[in-house]
Amino acid sequence: MTTAHRPPEPPDRPAPGAGPASPYAPRAGEYRDWSGRRYTVGPSARALTGRDRSHLLGRAALALAAVGVLQFGYGAAVPLLIAAHGWSPVQALLPFAVWALVQAGSAAPVARLRERGALPPSLAVPLGSVLAAAGPASLPWAADPLWAVLGHGLLGGAGAGLVYHSCVHLAAAWYPERPALHTAFTGAAFALGSVPLVAAAGLGPPPEVLAPAALALAVLVGAVGAACGLRLAEPPPRWWPPETDPRGWALRPRTAPPASRDHSPAEAWRSGALPRLHLVVAASGAAALFDAAVLPLLLTRADFPPGAVAAAAAAVVAGSGLGRIAAGGWAERGDRRTVLAAALACGAVAHAGLAAAVAAGAAPALVCFAAAAGIGGGSCYPLTRELAVDFFGVRDSARIQGLVYSAKGVGGLVGVGGAAALLALAPAAWTVAAPAAAGAAAGAAALAAARLRRPLSARTLPLPST
Repeated sequence: MTTAHRPPEPPDRPAPGAGPASPYAPRAGEYRDWSGRRYTVGPSARALTGRDRSHLLGRAALALAAVGVLQFGYGAAVPLLIAAHGWSPVQALLPFAVWALVQAGSAAPVARLRERGALPPSLAVPLGSVLAAAGPASLPWAADPLWAVLGHGLLGGAGAGLVYHSCVHLAAAWYPERPALHTAFTGAAFALGSVPLVAAAGLGPPPEVLAPAALALAVLVGAVGAACGLRLAEPPPRWWPPETDPRGWALRPRTAPPASRDHSPAEAWRSGALPRLHLVVAASGAAALFDAAVLPLLLTRADFPPGAVAAAAAAVVAGSGLGRIAAGGWAERGDRRTVLAAALACGAVAHAGLAAAVAAGAAPALVCFAAAAGIGGGSCYPLTRELAVDFFGVRDSARIQGLVYSAKGVGGLVGVGGAAALLALAPAAWTVAAPAAAGAAAGAAALAAARLRRPLSARTLPLPST
């Protein structure tokens, strides 16, 4: 590896009594590796922001833990909303379907605005947290479900998208040498922060608690997000931590080669690999969002005791968070495509077990399968994020990752909307058919993941002149 502008200078003279300076120690400046990727080494995060990068990561994770209740807490509150407002199950699920569409669909626009410097995390996270607080704040007084669609679905979805996409990108930018593990950590906080709320809501509180609980939750989401986001800062473009040598990192053993070249979003789509990644995220998201939004209502309608409903709902959320952490660790070492296909296949089997446990009324088996289903669904997001870099390169990775994640919105429409349609058309069969259909979606995602292939540059030899 050589510097991009000048040859490397000789190492500094060692201090008296110290050993010789390493000729491989990275210096501040711009470097390029054998594949063409550029790195700007140093200065440290503390020199740039006054804080260690672990402190910035913790702030991002805490903001995500607060705003994650809009996704993982809503499903547990659906029976409470039905009891408080007299809504039908379809009306109660509609705001969440819109929320999933808006939160996922904001990924690409947020990435584009961030690249242009118009939406730094110090602005996006506080603004998004305030908008997200409108979600729970609107629910107690939304006698008409359309008001809940506006408050929770549109405003809450836009706010959650601003916070989620900004914080996950921030984690990857400050930890470029281990992006999968640290983006998975922030994604895990997005889920794990909701476990206590989901467990409490699953116990079936009376409708009178909806208003005070929703207001307290709205204040918590807005205050925590604003406090954590005000001092968040991004590193400079292509920043690399000075304590890690990018030359050694570029030569590390890998189970899969890097991208053949940097692709633009249009080139990634034409390659065929990006549409297949969309299919994986959409199908997996349909199963995962069904678990988050519909499973508590399904178990309540199937006459499971409140303790079993609370345990199963909390197991799904905890499994989703822990599955992201495990997937992030695997993504740093193993074959990401194989791990992704295996995790999604396990999720498909778990949903089949869920359907059997619901039919048999077996609460212990229900909790075990719910945790396994959560692990399968949560693993998808960090693995597909890193596969996008493996397939399409680093240059436009933020925009392409946003496009990949946006397919989650389609999954929400299919998973939540499909369950609502099944409930309206076949209410007697939906308690078993709905988790089985979610398992079929997870199985389709596993098959699509197994068929993912890295796009290769087409090269042809010139024809000899005659």
